[in-house]
Amino acid sequence: MRMKSTLATGLGLAALVVLAVPAAPSAVRAQPAPAQGAAANPLLATVNGEAIYLADIKEAIQDLPDQYKNLPPERLMPLMLGQLITNRLLLTEGNKQKLADNDEVKKKVERFRERAVQQQLLQQVVAKSVTDDALQALYKKYVTENPPKEEVSARHILVTSEAEGAAIILQIKGGADFATLAKQKSKDPAAQNGGDLGFFGREDMVKEFADAAFAMKTGEVTQKPVKTQFGFHVIKVEDRRTANPVSFEEAKEDLQSQLSQQAVSQYIETLRNGAKIERFGPDGKPLPPDEPKKP
Repeated sequence: MRMKSTLATGLGLAALVVLAVPAAPSAVRAQPAPAQGAAANPLLATVNGEAIYLADIKEAIQDLPDQYKNLPPERLMPLMLGQLITNRLLLTEGNKQKLADNDEVKKKVERFRERAVQQQLLQQVVAKSVTDDALQALYKKYVTENPPKEEVSARHILVTSEAEGAAIILQIKGGADFATLAKQKSKDPAAQNGGDLGFFGREDMVKEFADAAFAMKTGEVTQKPVKTQFGFHVIKVEDRRTANPVSFEEAKEDLQSQLSQQAVSQYIETLRNGAKIERFGPDGKPLPPDEPKKP
């Protein structure tokens, strides 16, 4: 019906943590970081004399996906500590076998270093672009482009013929309950909710339905079935309101994402425009250069 819309647990986590928790340095950590006292950063375990502190676990948790970060601390912390212990044991044994000199390991380390450099560069670009002033300016633009708009709350009953719709209207005029009839006769998925469509804007519905609903008064039922591409509708308007744009705080996360994407795209485009890039086909022959984009 609607044409548009507006604005692990257990073993699975353990397997993920092996990949997500950064490997510890080979040197033994004798004390907490100078800025943190023993009370704030207690020692939680040692592995062959190498210390694991609370700060190590907190840092490892930050590398996990959000669905794991949100696990209860009493469940997540012991699991993370156990996994850090496992990681230290694996690293120690790997170092004994001098696997850091393995060619495959060196390749993986280099790829990781490259990705880390790329990510750090883009983080710097985003940090310079996503400022409070830039967010406020983008929000003002959003508010200007999305002024308050009228919305209607309505129920409907969808049937296949005009005659069936007209018969339902007569039943409603005779005192039949609209929601009950919707559950019994409507072919729309909203039938299970008594035909309730909730609040919607004019642009959220097909034109014929929207024109009819927005022309009606609260409590009014259509005098005749409304034809659309889906069939024939009996409509009842239940309420009307003026919907204001979302607040800055509600929109902030989306605004940050939008600015971040714009900043990264523009920065990469600048790098591309300043570089000499040659492409070759599968046959090794040069491909035509990309057309320069107009400013």
